[in-house]
Amino acid sequence: MKHQRLFVFSAFSLISVVIIRTIQLMFLTDNKTGFFITGLEGIGTALTVLAVLLIALSGMMIFLSKKEKIDPVPTPSYLVGGSAILAGVAHIIEPLLGTEGLISVPQILLTLRLLLLPIAGAVFIYFGLSIILEKNPHFGLSVFLVLCLVIRLMTSFIGLTGMSNISENMFDVLMLVSTLIFILFFSKAICGLSRSTGYRRLIAVGVTAVLFTAASSLPTIIVLVIMGVNLSHTPIDSPITGIFTALFIACYLINICRKNKPV
Repeated sequence: MKHQRLFVFSAFSLISVVIIRTIQLMFLTDNKTGFFITGLEGIGTALTVLAVLLIALSGMMIFLSKKEKIDPVPTPSYLVGGSAILAGVAHIIEPLLGTEGLISVPQILLTLRLLLLPIAGAVFIYFGLSIILEKNPHFGLSVFLVLCLVIRLMTSFIGLTGMSNISENMFDVLMLVSTLIFILFFSKAICGLSRSTGYRRLIAVGVTAVLFTAASSLPTIIVLVIMGVNLSHTPIDSPITGIFTALFIACYLINICRKNKPV
């Protein structure tokens, strides 16, 4: 596996970040307001900084490793194809879950969001089936993934302005920003528009996107399962969509970094 140390450290960071965020939500956060409990703000903020630093360091580690030649087009894989299909299904289902938290979003942007989510889902499914069936997909369709994330980021940011400025909001935005940048680099790479041979920026942003998604989505689910408590923070973007998208990114990065992959 190329960049093996990066993946090992990233796995450590993922576990650490999820534990840190779960501790924050279970013991340091007021469930009714979403803010840190009075007197524990310093500890809560320090843990947030630690989580962000771990994620940033994980992404930067690729630039400390020996440069390897990478082919950004994934080889046929049930893992990559299946994860892409799951991400696609999650995108298609998300508009059916309602638009809670998007009341302040202009109708034109909300309509674009509801249209682009299933289109992006269809593109993910098309890519997934093509990868499994060893077909050559039209990678140019990835432009719809970029457009979907741009509109998603715009509408989510507008929706968040009407909510409390709590740490969950920050991780939600960082998840969307890092995922958008990854999809942009991914689209350029698979369409042959990038001149890189090592694709280190693609891998770095992919790792940070996965970790920010884990920090944003997994702790809330863990707290709900362990404590049976619904937190006051209601995510605008479906955590399930984020998790399956991050799963696709992780499977894709592992695929292109396999040593037996032809380049």
